[in-house]
Amino acid sequence: MTFPWNFLSIHRPFVKLIKASLHHLLEKQTFHAMKILFLLICLFAFVGAFAQGKKQTTKEKRARELHRVIGLNDKEQWKKFMTENYSKSMLERPVKSNVEKTEKESSTSNNTSKADVLEEKLKVFERLHGDFGKSKIVSLKPVSDRIEMILENTTGLKGVFNINFEDQSPFLINRIAVEIKER
Repeated sequence: MTFPWNFLSIHRPFVKLIKASLHHLLEKQTFHAMKILFLLICLFAFVGAFAQGKKQTTKEKRARELHRVIGLNDKEQWKKFMTENYSKSMLERPVKSNVEKTEKESSTSNNTSKADVLEEKLKVFERLHGDFGKSKIVSLKPVSDRIEMILENTTGLKGVFNINFEDQSPFLINRIAVEIKER
C-alpha cells in the first residue's frame, strides 16, 4: 500500500487543526513543566536554607548551653553536658592545654591517661567556671565551620571560645579552643 501524497492537500484544514492542537498542548505542557520546575527549585532552595539554618541554630544552642553550664558549680551537670554535647572522639581525646605564663615561658600539658580523661575535662570546666562562671556572652558568631563565642566576666577578663562541631547531624562539639585575654 502506498501513501497518497495528496492526502495532506485534501485534508489540509484537518492537519492544521491537529497541528495547532498539538502545538497548543505542547505549549501548555511546557508552561506546566516550567511551573513545576520553578516550584521544585524554590522548594530545594528553601529546604537547603532551612537545613543550613537548623545546623547553625543547633551549633549556637550548644555554644549557649556551654556558657550556661560553665556558670553552674555542679560537676554532675558538667559531666551531663559533656556526654550529651561532646562527640565520641572529643570525649576520648586527652586534654591538651597550653598555659602561657610570661612572654618567654609556656607550659604544655598532654599526659592524660584514658581513665583520667573525663576527670581532666572536669578540671578544665572547674577552671573555666572560676574564670567565667559569672560572665556574659559578648559575641556569638559563626566563623566558617565553627562558632566563635566571646565571654567577659565581671572583672573584664575575656575568653574567646572557638568551638568546632561534627559535620553531620546532631553536630556534636568536636573541639574547644579557649584563648583568655586579660585587659
